[in-house]
Amino acid sequence: MAWLQDGLPLLGPRATLRWFGSSVAKLSIVEPRAPFREAEVMVVLEPRDLAAIWPVTRRRGRRDLLIVRARLVRAPRFSAEMVAPDAWAPPGEERDETLVARDADGRGASYEYRDDGRAPVEEMRRRWGVLHDRCAGVWRIGVHRTVPHLEVHVLPPDPGSMSSAPLFTAILDLAELASSERAG
Repeated sequence: MAWLQDGLPLLGPRATLRWFGSSVAKLSIVEPRAPFREAEVMVVLEPRDLAAIWPVTRRRGRRDLLIVRARLVRAPRFSAEMVAPDAWAPPGEERDETLVARDADGRGASYEYRDDGRAPVEEMRRRWGVLHDRCAGVWRIGVHRTVPHLEVHVLPPDPGSMSSAPLFTAILDLAELASSERAG
């Protein structure tokens, strides 16, 4: 949580914190900055407090995860979804089997991709690569015409390796692309 303090001000000046059990925390951004109308950061931790469950969930692919969900001031004019093939999804967010195109970002990270034909595909690919460089892995980027307009799932880097500001700068850049009048 301390690691997030450098980057969260890029989304808004304050956040409220609510814990859901011992492994999920939701930070709701108060008075989010443009292009955000609403924003939240979910911190989903591996279940370390239950030693018997931890190996099972780890084998199923669960890791510490940051999920950023946002409603933008201007709804995107396109829809796109990029998902890492080995991504774990929280319950209720199971994998979408309609992702058809497979691509790689040139850094060894592959993803499945789909869009509505209006997405700035090359810009989305570039954003995936930038996010990949600023965290321990990208699992999902979703841009939707409906709320939540933007959803990003990333594995946080080792807190000692870098500040959270570069990661949140990349998320802000993605939100600006999604809400751009030019995009779509």
